[in-house]
Amino acid sequence: MYLIPKNIKVKREIFKGFGILEILAIALSFGIGFSLQYLVNKFEIKVFLFIVFPLLTFILLMPLPNGSTPLIIFKKFLKYQHNQKKFTFK
Repeated sequence: MYLIPKNIKVKREIFKGFGILEILAIALSFGIGFSLQYLVNKFEIKVFLFIVFPLLTFILLMPLPNGSTPLIIFKKFLKYQHNQKKFTFK
């Protein structure tokens, strides 16, 4: 594994820390929220359903100062929890 210097970009970024895949994921979540708002009649629930998915996607894909995202950290946590060795007492 080679270390990449900080001044070299690994992926194309449209905004600081957001590439094409992140923008597509947020657009897809807007589409999901837009389609789910048609299932209810109350205005407050419509606004909540339209906003909650893109906001959750943005928070999960927001870059942290260490170059990681909360989604990557959560995936590593789940992998660590799943792959822990289980020791039995005799």
